Amino acid sequence: MDGRQTGCLICAVMLLAWVSVALADTVPEEARRYMARGFAAAEMAKTPKDYERAVREFEQAAKLAPDWPDVYSNLGSVQAKAGNYGEAMQYYKRYLELAPQTPDAAKVREEIYKFEYRVEQENLKKDLRKGRGRFSLEDGVIYDSQLGLEWAPSNGQVLNHYQAEGYARDLSLAGGGWRLPTREELKSLYDKTKLGNVDPVFGVGDMWVWTSELWNEVPSMPGAVGFYFYDGGEKGGDRDNIGRHNNRRALAVRSGQNVVDPEKASAASRIAAAYKTGAYKGVRNYENGDKYEGEFTDRNLNGKGTYTYANGDKYAGEFADGKFTGKGTFTCSNGKQFKGNLENKVPLEFSMRCD
Repeated sequence: MDGRQTGCLICAVMLLAWVSVALADTVPEEARRYMARGFAAAEMAKTPKDYERAVREFEQAAKLAPDWPDVYSNLGSVQAKAGNYGEAMQYYKRYLELAPQTPDAAKVREEIYKFEYRVEQENLKKDLRKGRGRFSLEDGVIYDSQLGLEWAPSNGQVLNHYQAEGYARDLSLAGGGWRLPTREELKSLYDKTKLGNVDPVFGVGDMWVWTSELWNEVPSMPGAVGFYFYDGGEKGGDRDNIGRHNNRRALAVRSGQNVVDPEKASAASRIAAAYKTGAYKGVRNYENGDKYEGEFTDRNLNGKGTYTYANGDKYAGEFADGKFTGKGTFTCSNGKQFKGNLENKVPLEFSMRCD
């Protein structure tokens, strides 16, 4: 079965699920609502990363209707579209457990077998990288076996910070999902034994490389932090400036972690510790202009943080398992403000109250 046939299968499974929504009288209305939102998110998705929004909506439906087979078939479909084949396989298995006599059972099992193969091959690649030293370049992506990060080599262009942000955000290499690194992630690359103080595979020896972190010591000059591989120093610079020597570059990184807040330990050990515990503080910038800054656990928004929408609305409060809990304060761009403990509410519902 080729990619086109797989896409047809996914659409067919989702269509069957949508029809059964109307027949499932025992399913709570709120679960149906999240199911519909998941379909909308899947229809709007253009990149693998976009499908993660659909995943979040379907997961909410699964929490409200944990024995509803259709929600798991859809979770399997969108996880596959997002490239998360291990998760897709598990959701499809759950779907068959709940609906063993479903008409599409044979096709779903076929997809499970394909996902098993993909996961095996991905694990094999990881095992092979372990013997190649810390950095391994495959299909244009640099894999860091020590910290689990994935890097895109420098494109060689001179960029100011705004351009660097756009470069990382729009980079489609290997499915997209790239961002600018934190200062700690760049520090972990600094190596005095290498020419230019960094492994040559990155292409930024002795260069200034932009981080994702802003620098506002001079209010009149919007600034950002750069890491200078020439001497290993961190420096603040004008976001509009490419430097006196035209030496400012960008590296793009992606992973489940975004490490910030320097501590006493070395950069490498600090990042490694965050990977082991899964807890860290960081910043996540979304393609639609939204931004989250706060606490994470295992890639999910978890703990206290601030979510700022592109339109200026802002929620400051608690998050749990990647979900907005409502335990906090929502401030509208027009000045209206709401406080409270509103469980299971989503940002959209608050935004509607701002008008």
